[in-house]
Amino acid sequence: MRAKSSSAVATALLVTLLFVGTGAITFKDVGTTLRMSANERPELTKEALSDKVSHLPGWGSIQEDEFGMFAGYVTVDEDAGRALFYIYVESRNDPAKDPVVLWLNGGPGCSSLGGGFLSELGPFYPTPHGQLQVNDYAWNHKANVLFIEAPAFVGFSYSNSSEDRVVGDKRTAQDNHTFLKNWFKRFPHLQKNPFWISGESYAGHYVPTLAAEIIEGNKRADETPFNFKGLLVGNAWTDPVLDNHGALDFWYSHGLIAHTTYDGVRENCDFSRVGPLKQGQNVSKDEALCDAFVEEAMNTFTGINIYDIYADVCLAPDSSNPAIALGRVLDGHRAGLSTRAAVLKSRYDPCVDNEVEAYLNRKDVQEALHVIPGLAPKKWKDCTHDIHYSRDDVLTSMLPVWHELLESGLDMLVYTGDVDAIVPVTGTRAWFHSLALPVKEKWRPWVSATGQVGGWTVRHAKGLTFASVRGAGHMVPYTQPERAYHMFNSFVQRQRL
Repeated sequence: MRAKSSSAVATALLVTLLFVGTGAITFKDVGTTLRMSANERPELTKEALSDKVSHLPGWGSIQEDEFGMFAGYVTVDEDAGRALFYIYVESRNDPAKDPVVLWLNGGPGCSSLGGGFLSELGPFYPTPHGQLQVNDYAWNHKANVLFIEAPAFVGFSYSNSSEDRVVGDKRTAQDNHTFLKNWFKRFPHLQKNPFWISGESYAGHYVPTLAAEIIEGNKRADETPFNFKGLLVGNAWTDPVLDNHGALDFWYSHGLIAHTTYDGVRENCDFSRVGPLKQGQNVSKDEALCDAFVEEAMNTFTGINIYDIYADVCLAPDSSNPAIALGRVLDGHRAGLSTRAAVLKSRYDPCVDNEVEAYLNRKDVQEALHVIPGLAPKKWKDCTHDIHYSRDDVLTSMLPVWHELLESGLDMLVYTGDVDAIVPVTGTRAWFHSLALPVKEKWRPWVSATGQVGGWTVRHAKGLTFASVRGAGHMVPYTQPERAYHMFNSFVQRQRL
């Protein structure tokens, strides 16, 4: 839903639903290993083989000597008829031994296909003409990468029960865990590979709650344990008070709002109940004044992209109204960034969301991905309005979950793009600091493969690392792909960033 009234505009405050060059890697750089064709791969189950994607429109055949690709459904509740859709791309390096990395986009209610797979870290990017082009910084250069559309009714995922449209963090985590258990049965040769969870935005809830589920599952004698190594999560919606205060401070410190607006929001809004503000649901010190000052703040964002404040808005005629760049917070659609003629960053496609939606709505693409026609939505959307996600869960702090995870022995990376104004670095640093862990390696710049400073990092006790990504917005692999890949690969390969 787009901002249609002053109260609707005000719903966006700070939140934050999240809905959510040189040194480039080429295929030859990776040193791909020639592998057997699908019918000569005895490690693949019959179910896995039926999910194999042999070609994609706009690309052509998926060559086994580059990487294998699979897509389909995994049932998570037989009684309800609930199943989640996935795409899995094998590592270009050594898929038999390389880690398995799950990627989750946020929302809640946004697709990891439209986000992670096609516009951030997958092997392809779409073009305006329906073709696919290579992503030089795809995360499957040295990792097997799995993308899930969750919960049910997001993207191609479905349920036969309308009651499943009402959902929250607990069932989402349980369904994702069930999905993984059943998926590893389909790909049992990967069960012992190192396993990592990753994501961004509202995955600040999805990732830690799923991690907690896996840890508990690994303790049960009747379950085959995952080789769970750790997690990484970016621009993560974590604690409403600290994230919202951080957003307000970021807006003011970056010259986006007036001092009177800053004071008005700070003095009249209850940040523990912002996520987002909604007319009739807003719990604040003064609801009317809070909404008025939030609307004032939103109006000052007209014409900019709040997910990357230094990028221009998309001016393509079929893009969303650039004057309401914050609309994606409200309706879950990505804000387009700039015109194609004004691309400022290498490989940065400012109107990629239009191309993603057009591509995934093509019948030939859906057929290639094994989408069942009778179960496909009338129109695939990056983010759905067809679920009713628990507002209480959105407003629940994840800090207690983080404290539990810190005792698990996992390696954990919290990263943040430093020009995101939705879940900005200021809020992330505030909740990260609140964990009050001893510093193991002090704050310092980190350098990417290009030799440029990629951001800043600090390593704490109990396996926890923080990293900023210089010049990145809310979707870090999208806005700074080279730096994002360097950070990711260093972390999962357990190399010093």
